[in-house]
Amino acid sequence: MESDPNHLRDPYKPDADDGGEPPDLECAICFCQFNNVFNTPKVLECKHTFCLECLARMNVKSTHPNTILCPLCRAYTPLPDLGLPKLANDSTVLSYLPAAMQHVYSIRFNRNKGKLQVKRVPSSAPAQNVSQSLDVGNPAGEEGESGSARERSVLITILRAPLCKAFIMSSVAIMTVILVITIILILRATG
Repeated sequence: MESDPNHLRDPYKPDADDGGEPPDLECAICFCQFNNVFNTPKVLECKHTFCLECLARMNVKSTHPNTILCPLCRAYTPLPDLGLPKLANDSTVLSYLPAAMQHVYSIRFNRNKGKLQVKRVPSSAPAQNVSQSLDVGNPAGEEGESGSARERSVLITILRAPLCKAFIMSSVAIMTVILVITIILILRATG
């Protein structure tokens, strides 16, 4: 059966045989090119492939830390006992990467700290400057965290923003001017 040139491939349906067409070499979530460190192509049980960094960012915000919900088909993939980095690599995608990137770095995922960390650099890897850790965010819904502590941390985060600081300073200045004018008007009215 010949392929129809007018037929469009469904990007949400993983194809086992694309007729020799190379796989996508970038993550469908962040659109970053796959590599052998934090953007390692990981394949879910539904056969969709995403980079380790995006899966870690999703997992750290999830209330179900032992599974990954595929963002395309919504199928759940249980995580291996040794964690997210032990999900299967997409060997097809890795085979299309340059030879120096085909050996995957050993990565550790610390969900409680929201960090991906390089455990060790493979001996076959060329000398290159590789970041040793990557912050993927703070975990969602920690049981030990109270509501007021969460609200306080959100408030502190907002108050640290430069635009917020400028707004607060200008509001204080305007209120000071209004207060001085009010006092002057009151003193004139009584005097």
